[in-house]
Amino acid sequence: MIVFLDSGVLGLLSSPRDTGEAGDCKEWFFRLLSRSVYIVTSDLCDYEVRRGLILSQLREPTVNGLKNLDSLTDWIEFLPLTKELMKEAAEVWAEARSQGIPTASDKNIDGDIIITAQWRLLKEEYPGREVIIATTNLKHLQRFTDADTWRNIM
Repeated sequence: MIVFLDSGVLGLLSSPRDTGEAGDCKEWFFRLLSRSVYIVTSDLCDYEVRRGLILSQLREPTVNGLKNLDSLTDWIEFLPLTKELMKEAAEVWAEARSQGIPTASDKNIDGDIIITAQWRLLKEEYPGREVIIATTNLKHLQRFTDADTWRNIM
């Protein structure tokens, strides 16, 4: 099994808090690791989480989740944004628009579409393996991928 973490889940894992939903998510994450699940995310998700952590640190200097985010590279592979990926994302974006199911405005970079493209490329790279996106918001991702809320992925 390959679990692809979206930005929401990556944010929970980066949280300086170890209680509540963040604590539950961290326990879930380490259970997956103990089962040798291959866990990946995107450099795009890193960007989305990192910018929020930097902003919160500027507002409240005592809160620092950046260290947690950086330490996740010990366990998670961060997939790069490549030319091949962006070509695939453009295809997915056009397919969604032609089917009348856009996930963002036409001028938006549309991170969900880029994640969908990375999921497709992973499926091609690892035929026969289950590849699922762990998310906090199924709305757009489940239209195009195998996605579920992180709590439902065992």
